[in-house]
This record gives sequence, structure tokens and C-alpha cells, in this order.
Amino acid sequence: MQESRYSLEKLRKHSESVRLKSLSLQKEQQDFIEKAFADFSENLAEIEQQPPTLERNVKLILACKLFNHVYSGFILAERGLIVNAVLCERNALETIAFHWLVSLDGNALHEYEQGNVPRPVEVRRRLEKLGVDVENIRSIYASGSEISHVGRESERFHSRWESSFEGRLLFGGDFAPDDQAEMFRFLPALLYLFHQPSTVV
Repeated sequence: MQESRYSLEKLRKHSESVRLKSLSLQKEQQDFIEKAFADFSENLAEIEQQPPTLERNVKLILACKLFNHVYSGFILAERGLIVNAVLCERNALETIAFHWLVSLDGNALHEYEQGNVPRPVEVRRRLEKLGVDVENIRSIYASGSEISHVGRESERFHSRWESSFEGRLLFGGDFAPDDQAEMFRFLPALLYLFHQPSTVV
């Protein structure tokens, strides 16, 4: 029986080699990464110490959800799976926006409890009505859509031209220093957005 070109074992070895190459890129951001995770932990501890209420419990769930999206994105970026990391980034932004809504509008808590969470675009509209500037979230979300959806914009994350006549498909991701470095800067920064928005327009 012929050995599979894309066996799980081969993919794991490939991913580990990409991860090892990316360590130097992470090192450049190490202080910021560590501080972002430490500061988020402090914020989480403040929520945990509050008396048990629906608001506290929903905020803890959202904090866990955000953390896991950011951490998943980080793991994927380490391995050169940039589009997949961007999908985690977009999910993180949706979580942040809903947390803002929960912090400013008590009705959102009951909607969550009843399983009627509004769609992301509706969350952003309601935040705008409350005076929250959501332009950054909207623009980041939109740019992520261009990359993550099927189309020409995302081709460069799945293929690499080695000459004008020959290219290769990047099964399992690949070392992409510029894109990986950007994700190592950006993903931890999302943890700072979790707080209730302090600036309203």
C-alpha cells in the first residue's frame, strides 16, 4: 500500500517545523504577549470575585470564549495556518462586541439566557445606537472576511508561486514570516478590547 502524501504524522511534523521557525518572530513580541495574557487574567479575576449573578456568569462565559478564540488563533498562526487564525480573530471580535453590549444593555443578558443572541451585525448596530464607536471592529471584521472567504484574495495563503510557471499548494500551512508576525502582534491585543468600551462618541 502506497504511503499517503498527507498523513497525519507528516502533517504534524510539518506543523512542528513551521512552529519552530516562527519562534524567533514570537520572541520579538514576547513581552507584549505575556503582558496581554497577564492583564487579561487580572481582569478575569475581578469578574470571578463578583457575587454570582446572571451578568457575572455570562461575562465569564464570554471571557472564556474570547480567550479560547485568541489562543486557538495563536496556535494556528504559529503553524502558518493564517486564514484559520483569521477565522478565530473574527470570532473573537464577535465575542468582544457582544460583551460590550452585555455591559451596556441589560436586555442582552436575557437574550443570551433565552438563546436569542442577535447576529453580529445587529450587535454592532445596537452598540452604535448606544454611542459606542465600533468602526475598528467593523473594519477589522471586513478585512478578515476578504481573507477567509473563498476567492482570489485568499489564494496567497494557500499557494505559493516558485516561478512564473510553477507553484505549490500549502497543505498544512507554511512559514509566512510577515503574516505570522502580524498575527502575533494582533491576537494578544484583542484581549485588551474585552473591557467595557470606555470611549463613547
